[in-house]
Amino acid sequence: MLGDRRTVDTCIFATMNANVESLRHRFFERLAACTVAIDGMCNGAENMRRDASHAATLLDTPDDNRIYIRLYAWQPWCISLGNTQAETDIDIDRAHADGIDVVRRPTGGRAILHARELTYALILRLGEGLTHGHVYRFWHEWLATVLRTHFGTDGIVYSRTQPDFPQLQRQEPTRWLCFASSARFELLWRGRKLVGSAQRLYGTVLLQHGSLLLGTGHERLPYYLRACSNPDTVAAYLSSRSATLEDVCGRSISFDELSGAITSGIHRHGYCAR
Repeated sequence: MLGDRRTVDTCIFATMNANVESLRHRFFERLAACTVAIDGMCNGAENMRRDASHAATLLDTPDDNRIYIRLYAWQPWCISLGNTQAETDIDIDRAHADGIDVVRRPTGGRAILHARELTYALILRLGEGLTHGHVYRFWHEWLATVLRTHFGTDGIVYSRTQPDFPQLQRQEPTRWLCFASSARFELLWRGRKLVGSAQRLYGTVLLQHGSLLLGTGHERLPYYLRACSNPDTVAAYLSSRSATLEDVCGRSISFDELSGAITSGIHRHGYCAR
């Protein structure tokens, strides 16, 4: 009987793997035919408006099965809050006095100071077995391969564990800061977070945001947290927990270079890693 049970378990596991491989294959087929917009720099409110508008348009056109990708940056620098994060976490007056915008994202997660980075918005319809969890996994696996291939480094990997987020939400400084901890499948370099992502479902339409750090600036977020009594220490902690592409490559990486690598990777979607 024990041998029979092991055989059944092996068959179930093989079937599950086959289903995931089929979903991955269909996702990358859609990715190869996606619509990409490289929008450059916009202010925070306009960036969020465009992403929400794309999601609403897709929701209103149920026959549209394309994937939409928006690549953009932020001018001026902007603090974005997760959609359920308390606005009182941020000293908005101080941020504005320093020329930094403040906006709320439609997606979840914790605060980010968008400084020297490339932000992506991934917008697509789910269904036929494809869930938001699959998209989170497949996209980050693909993105890790794109970055490793373009920049010639093997050090970019995706996190294989999921932290205890309820516990993190009760602790300082992790309750405030997106880049202080990594969710499963987010990208890491030498254990430090390189890409932070968050999602929002509009019915069957998924909006996924992600920040890819080009250089420094994001670590200054603690200076705009109302309840942070030691911003120098927390900023140093945030720097130690996050990594930029400048750290990875030892040189400055521009928005244009990274957006070009991503769009080229889409055209060569078949080299995605597992």
